[in-house]
Amino acid sequence: MLKIKKISKKYHDTEEIIYKDLEIKEGEFISILGPSGSGKSTFIDLISFLKEATTGEIEIFGNTFSKLKDKSLINSLRKDLGVMSSNSQLISSLNIKENIKLPLLIHKVNDSQEYFDMLIDRLNLKKILYKYPSSLSSGEKQRSLLARAVILKPKLLIADEPTANLDSNNTHQLVNYLIYLNDVLKTTIIVATHDDIVSNASKRIYELKK
Repeated sequence: MLKIKKISKKYHDTEEIIYKDLEIKEGEFISILGPSGSGKSTFIDLISFLKEATTGEIEIFGNTFSKLKDKSLINSLRKDLGVMSSNSQLISSLNIKENIKLPLLIHKVNDSQEYFDMLIDRLNLKKILYKYPSSLSSGEKQRSLLARAVILKPKLLIADEPTANLDSNNTHQLVNYLIYLNDVLKTTIIVATHDDIVSNASKRIYELKK
């Protein structure tokens, strides 16, 4: 499903992050671990095609990319790729329900009320559906961003620190939903995290060193 080979990212011509080759098969649940500054968020952005690697290749869904030149092909992959990056933001002019359902409109996909209701229940979002992002806590925003990332039932979910700013109850609720996605819906999951609850729920670790 996803392969990275000889990937690196250079900043300011002096700092370079080099990543070990990795192959992720369909149905896996992988945690990306590493200390602050090891490149977890950059890795998430690279495999989500939000940033361009300096060197190397990324293969996803059978398509190989060395540079982000083929925008139309990358855009066509977005429907099957759920992304919650460190730069993901809710749209301030839309309420939470509208934010979550936005990918359905963009990709012209019919809404499944049953799936939406289940998603909202599992992520504990029912009470804030008609609120706007400015009124939410950081934890509520995190859960809303995850809901938006999976509303299209993507083949692959890529998330950066999804449990950041969550209390214990909501952390367990979110992790249980990730397990449900992986075990029941067969979603492949890649999560950058420092949270032991998340990494313990995953099936494999990809560790970065500073």
